[in-house]
Amino acid sequence: MVEAGIAAGLDALVFTDHDQLVPRERLSILNAKYASFRVFGGIEVSVEEGEHVLVLGVQAPSLEIRGWTYPNLHTFVRERGGFLVLNHPFRYTQSLRVDITRHTPDAIELYSHNTPVDAETRIRRLASDLGMRVLSNSDAHQADRLGAYYTRLTTEPLDDDDLVAALRSGHYCCYAPRQTPTPGWVDTALAHLGEGARSPSPCPGRP
Repeated sequence: MVEAGIAAGLDALVFTDHDQLVPRERLSILNAKYASFRVFGGIEVSVEEGEHVLVLGVQAPSLEIRGWTYPNLHTFVRERGGFLVLNHPFRYTQSLRVDITRHTPDAIELYSHNTPVDAETRIRRLASDLGMRVLSNSDAHQADRLGAYYTRLTTEPLDDDDLVAALRSGHYCCYAPRQTPTPGWVDTALAHLGEGARSPSPCPGRP
């Protein structure tokens, strides 16, 4: 996967396996082997309600234990300064299975291989209404899918804490195939919701 990311022109990737963390030691080995490419660790938690929630910035082994409800996961991650993302909303049903109004994540996945294209307008409105960031993620279960969707940061995070800080700041752009680059700032990201609205400027630097 790392070699595929490099071949796709990426500078970094985050391993977010389902309900499993990559050990810190393994991440260190990969970072040393593939420097200056950066490898970060996260986890995609399958909550009891039926949604998938990405967690960044928290490497607690208890995240690997099945049985998390969304409210409990939200509290656990918040208390530890982590970053929560609702992955591929509306993939399985036309409504969300978790209450993000009461327990709002930091971001919501706008683009990915598993996010329905026809859900974009609903996702943008949710992000605007609740003050969430939007993200573009590969969600690649196969190496050949890496890089089709990606986020371009304006900084170069060195570790997981740096990555979370960069995402919280909103200083990034989301990219998707054949679509206009979308800034991470929600109010600007929504600027081109209306037909004919001005497209936002792409971020500087490499993907």
